[in-house]
Amino acid sequence: MTDGGPLVGRGLIVTPSGRRTPVLRDLDFSVEGGEILGLLGRSGSGKSTLLRVINGLTPWFVQAEVTGDIELGGEPVDDLDPGQRAHLMGSCLDRPDGQLFLPTPRQELAAATRLYGEAWDQGHIEERLGVGPLLDRRIVDLSSGERQRVALAAALLAAPRPVVLDEPTAHLDGGGAAALSEALADASASGSAVIAAEHSGWRLDSVVSRWVKLQGGRLVRAESPDPPAFSTPDHQPGDRRVLEAHGLSVRAGNRRLFEPIDLELREGEIVVLSGDNGVGKSTLARVMAGHLSPDAGSCRVSGARPPALMMPEAELQLFASTVEGELRACGAPIGEVARVLRRHRLEALAARTPWSLSRGERQRLVHAAHDVLQPEVLIIDEPAQGLDAEDVIDFMELVVRRAARGRAYVIITHRTELAAAAHRHYRLSTAGLEEVTR
Repeated sequence: MTDGGPLVGRGLIVTPSGRRTPVLRDLDFSVEGGEILGLLGRSGSGKSTLLRVINGLTPWFVQAEVTGDIELGGEPVDDLDPGQRAHLMGSCLDRPDGQLFLPTPRQELAAATRLYGEAWDQGHIEERLGVGPLLDRRIVDLSSGERQRVALAAALLAAPRPVVLDEPTAHLDGGGAAALSEALADASASGSAVIAAEHSGWRLDSVVSRWVKLQGGRLVRAESPDPPAFSTPDHQPGDRRVLEAHGLSVRAGNRRLFEPIDLELREGEIVVLSGDNGVGKSTLARVMAGHLSPDAGSCRVSGARPPALMMPEAELQLFASTVEGELRACGAPIGEVARVLRRHRLEALAARTPWSLSRGERQRLVHAAHDVLQPEVLIIDEPAQGLDAEDVIDFMELVVRRAARGRAYVIITHRTELAAAAHRHYRLSTAGLEEVTR
């Protein structure tokens, strides 16, 4: 089997285990060598399922009934398991933690080079994605965005073989998304057929050859996606301070992540906090929520309960056996459960186990759980993970409505367009916290 060449699927019908109806219905696709196909679709429409069928994770590891054919360079790969297909194509999953196993990025990239051979210059992709400074750090010490860069670099070392990417910009800051576009252009020039499933498609639009959308289990042509638009909240924050941080500083190992910061959050206020990968945003979130102690300074809350923290990894915050059970475990009565399920577009999933949901569906479920818990202060780390543009708009509209009733929010995100729906926008850097003017 040769490197590069078209990646083709014919008549794919995929019915996940435990479901009566297929997610993919007689689906066909074809991606030529050198082409970058952008894949859109609402959360739960089957984008990740399609990519897992291509790389063999479904049905070999993710149980499902699969019929149809996958061909690479004119040769079938249906009988090859994921380990055998791994030599023929690169894959980056929607969670970098799910595919990084070695202690350091240097070892991960060396393993990818052994897997694919010297098809593409490792130093080139390291420079493109800014992985060089991370090579000898421990994977477990990297931020989610830094791990994403490493996972993408390992996958793109497969070029000129085909590459499938699931939400590749999810954890990336603006510079990382731009660097990924350049790396994808290089992969395309080498002859790779690339499929990128992406909810934030506008971040890659400059390099994508054409867009398609998963709708009703089949692919249809789609226009270039636009970012969602938001309006500034109509209400003003109250006078009462619900969170106060003074001289706050945090260390990672022997280095201080950022200069001491001050931050005040008022009742009913929405604050967006952005910054580069690895600067310490998620660490700051855990400190403000009381999960970590700062190295210097203080963080105080005025309410009886500490702030609630919604982490970017939804699966770490789900414990019940069903979607409905998750909300009931939060104390919601039956009537309220039904209303919250409808509000978060989960009513059809009430009897499903959370582990069978798509990434976006799990994210919506965690949103719903916090909606039931009604914390006075909610800190949300990357709320748009796995959410399509419509879901992000719905979520931010709900945030504004809840804030108007007195709830305060700190939203940590690389999606800086969300700042349009906030009262204030701050950028965190090694120099500290700086307010971004509108």
